[in-house]
Amino acid sequence: MRKSIETGDLWILFDRERSRAWEGHENAEVGSPEWEIAAGKIETINNLCHAVNQMPAAPRSDADNALCPVWKSGTGLVHSTMADGSGKLESRNWAAWTCPVCGGFVGEQYIPSWAGAMPHNQRLSNFCSVCGQRIDWTETEKGEKTNE
Repeated sequence: MRKSIETGDLWILFDRERSRAWEGHENAEVGSPEWEIAAGKIETINNLCHAVNQMPAAPRSDADNALCPVWKSGTGLVHSTMADGSGKLESRNWAAWTCPVCGGFVGEQYIPSWAGAMPHNQRLSNFCSVCGQRIDWTETEKGEKTNE
């Protein structure tokens, strides 16, 4: 079982790693290889800080309660560019499983082209990559469309 890390613990870890990046390079001349290595480590840590800062402040309280995905379909325009430089605009049907909380993509349904083929669910995510909601696929594994 993995231990979860609190956000405050991450900031302490980031500060400690920033300090460690400069250890042994405190007197390095700006632009020297040693300075560049330390600065690169600092930049990586700062990028991680930015990513953590962009995450929701707290995990969703209802994310542990799995919800069934919502089936959405529609028609969209697709532009195809050919090798000779010409192109065409086509109307294509689309269908996808979406998160019941935020509407983010969580899976798709593929229907093979041969006659009488059963739909096949693919690219299914157990969690929404946008809001973190846990997804319950038990109903949809049968190929049923839920929450239309």
